[in-house]
Amino acid sequence: MNVQRILDEKIKNYTQNNGQKLIEQTLWNNSTVVYTIEDKQNMEMSLIAIYLEKEKAYLKDTIEKICEDSKKTEYLVKCNQWTTEKLNEGQIIVIETEKITTLIEMALDENITLADNTEEEKKIWLCNLMENVTECVEYIIKKYPGFNIYINNEEICVNEVGQGKILLFDLINNEIKTNNEAYEIVTIFKQVANGMNIKFSIKIQEQKIENLRKECLEYIERHKRKNEKDKKIYKENIKKANNGNKESEFVIGYLYENGRGVPQNINEAVKWYRKSAKKKYTKALNNLAYLYQNGNGVEKDIRKAEELLKMSAKQGDNVACLNLGILYQTNNEINMENAKFWYKKAMNKGNEVAERMYKRIREKENL
Repeated sequence: MNVQRILDEKIKNYTQNNGQKLIEQTLWNNSTVVYTIEDKQNMEMSLIAIYLEKEKAYLKDTIEKICEDSKKTEYLVKCNQWTTEKLNEGQIIVIETEKITTLIEMALDENITLADNTEEEKKIWLCNLMENVTECVEYIIKKYPGFNIYINNEEICVNEVGQGKILLFDLINNEIKTNNEAYEIVTIFKQVANGMNIKFSIKIQEQKIENLRKECLEYIERHKRKNEKDKKIYKENIKKANNGNKESEFVIGYLYENGRGVPQNINEAVKWYRKSAKKKYTKALNNLAYLYQNGNGVEKDIRKAEELLKMSAKQGDNVACLNLGILYQTNNEINMENAKFWYKKAMNKGNEVAERMYKRIREKENL
């Protein structure tokens, strides 16, 4: 029996009978299918169809209880109405809910607009969702102690107001027994963070769900403070930068490059680095050289990077000397003698990284 085909047909019939419009299928997993639909008022919602085999018919009461409970708590996906239909082989339950989107789908489809957020705000946004999910799981454990909670990518959802939720109906059919909910949640959020290029520093470990929630709250507060500090640094430097202060021009460029205190904007970073570099400020010369070396925000130009680093190195900057050594060692036109020369320069100025790089080259030469 093709379960998905049957569920798709039931969804299609349900929407036609209720004057609704099918938008797209958003999930198929474990005898559960989810669609985004549009009602007569052009309001979007989700429609969930669940197939229960005969031996799992007893779960119908639990599903209906969850639907009723959802009207009384923020921790469950809100259910508006539901119907049940018996089949020879089992039964199908169709449920209208608030609009939900799986977190992984949002990340993969780039439906999350965070371009106007600082890097710290992105971390806070993601951790807020994770904290929402830990609350949901805590509620589920206490309210439905018989569930086997094994959370995967498709069960973590976000509703229209940006609240993290658990698609609980998928868990009802779950037969995997586990008590590593916190580990599963962090693993999934780490994957999403990596996909969105967000540096997410919460450790993946087995722990109690309440401990993870506490960790989330601490993380949020810590990064809120950091974000406010970065915004203060921006505010303190932008006026000076506009007045031509080379140190402040560099700071503003750095903030834009890294999304600190302001949304990340590599073009703005290049603009401010160039202003500071024209005044021969070594830190700006180094960072601008790095952008040219990697073609980030500018057209890749190794010769330009070399020129900028030499301007900085001539002023005695040990980081520029180190970076010149790396450039000569890793560039397509490798020049190990030049690399050693600049590593030694940096080493003599106390740069420990350069010392290690120089020693490695010498060790290889002596093999």
